[in-house]
Amino acid sequence: MLGHYSKSVIALGIMTACMTSHVYAAPLTIEQRLSLLEKKLSENQQELQETRNELAKYKKNTPQPVEANNYENTKLTKNDRVIVERKTPAKNANGVSSNAQPRAEAVSMADISSYIKDEIGFSYTGYFRAGWASTTNGSPKSWAIGSLGRFGNENSGWFDLTFNQKVYDKDGRTAKTVVTLDGNVGQNYSDGWFNDGSDNLLKFSDIYLTTTGFVPGYPEANLWVGKHAIQEYEIQMLDWKAHQANSAGGIGIENLAIGPGQFDFSLNRQDLRVCARNNNGSANCDRHQEVNTNSFDVHYHSVPLWNKATLEVAARYNASNDSTDQRHEQNDSKYFKVKDAWLGTTILRQKYDNGGSSDFAFQVANNSIATGFMNISDANPSYGNGVYYYGDHSNGLAFRVFTQGELYLRPDVVMANTLVYSQGNDLYDYHTGKHTDFNSLRAIVRPAYIWNDFNQTGVELAWFKQINKANDMSYHESGVKTTLFHSFKVGTSMLNSRPEIRFYTTYLKALENQIDDFAFNDRKSDQISFGAQAEVWW
Repeated sequence: MLGHYSKSVIALGIMTACMTSHVYAAPLTIEQRLSLLEKKLSENQQELQETRNELAKYKKNTPQPVEANNYENTKLTKNDRVIVERKTPAKNANGVSSNAQPRAEAVSMADISSYIKDEIGFSYTGYFRAGWASTTNGSPKSWAIGSLGRFGNENSGWFDLTFNQKVYDKDGRTAKTVVTLDGNVGQNYSDGWFNDGSDNLLKFSDIYLTTTGFVPGYPEANLWVGKHAIQEYEIQMLDWKAHQANSAGGIGIENLAIGPGQFDFSLNRQDLRVCARNNNGSANCDRHQEVNTNSFDVHYHSVPLWNKATLEVAARYNASNDSTDQRHEQNDSKYFKVKDAWLGTTILRQKYDNGGSSDFAFQVANNSIATGFMNISDANPSYGNGVYYYGDHSNGLAFRVFTQGELYLRPDVVMANTLVYSQGNDLYDYHTGKHTDFNSLRAIVRPAYIWNDFNQTGVELAWFKQINKANDMSYHESGVKTTLFHSFKVGTSMLNSRPEIRFYTTYLKALENQIDDFAFNDRKSDQISFGAQAEVWW
């Protein structure tokens, strides 16, 4: 249609030129010639406008092709189909490419969206949880989340926002920038700003450049430089990392195909503020040294064993890099002495035919990392207590065995579960001091009835007990939690499907509190709370 109107305009122009030349052959005045030219120009403009109007109608009523890759095997959906023009020419019956025009085919909007995202190279992913809660006696308090679980026991919000932008893609080599923001969101006040003394916190957990195709012999491996850490392993129901790889700046390689599995390793800076030591042996962290430390992490994973089972092993070594003056002050007991520490982890993952899964793991650590095994509310295997390092850490050891996962007991009944047993000897504890022995057991089950893919009703039952022995004394800590809940969600999996909105009532009881001396409002040993929480990742 467009070609037809274009030819009409060209023909009209030629006729106009010829007619004008014939008229000019007669003896006309300049004024007469100008008048004829103006008349012909006006007619041409009118014809051009009519052509434009017809072209507009044509475009409006005709599906426009979208340039895309070869979609010959695209699965079509019933709705939201568009016309896509293939770049590759059609082939004749003999399989030889012909000079025919590209064919227009229908593909789904999801295919177009995926193609555009790949071409632009930008993705935005994230996670957050937030909600409302109250109690029968004042504001709600969280206690022993790392031992009693999360449902009905989280009164703060949290978010992760990750921005990923491809900056290079050519000849099998790519480069992408990644930035991740982490933050704690206080939910107590309606007008909470960062740095106002509330629970609102913000940090950059990732700022790095990652590449593929730059490691010789390993085209699928990812080489990265910046602030990043290799994959961590989380106990989801308890909200702590069983294997943790904290980082400041670093360098690493991931997905290095070696043997039957994949190999990751990284070298990260992880400086600590080493606290001053008072005369009585206590810590004064208002006065501290900034000591350089580094961690080396290795992770070998995705090793196939049998049907739907894989094995992975991981290790981390933390070493200090003290200056000469810092070592002298530590030897003089002005500051606590920083000792190297290591962590080893083995994990067996098993998936089931009905959709459930279980992980079985064993860990062992020494010195300050082993101290992290003793923490009641946060059992991360950290090198220090947050950014601070203090205490007379000995060469003691700790180990723990645990399992977590979810089982479909029936098609309409699912149960998430976590069980952790820990034990250690001759360690420093942040509550009971040096040369502490301990053992602890944490058990959580969360069965639920599945009404449909969008509704579940269940209960989370949790119990823990820990005994610390130091200075010829035993310190006992134990508690229970019961949470009744109903969830509006997408999908039946408790651990792997979101978004989810849950309504709950929770009873928390501190049976013994000799280690952290915790108490609820009015020094009570129990609390009844109720609320609603939203949790989503995308």
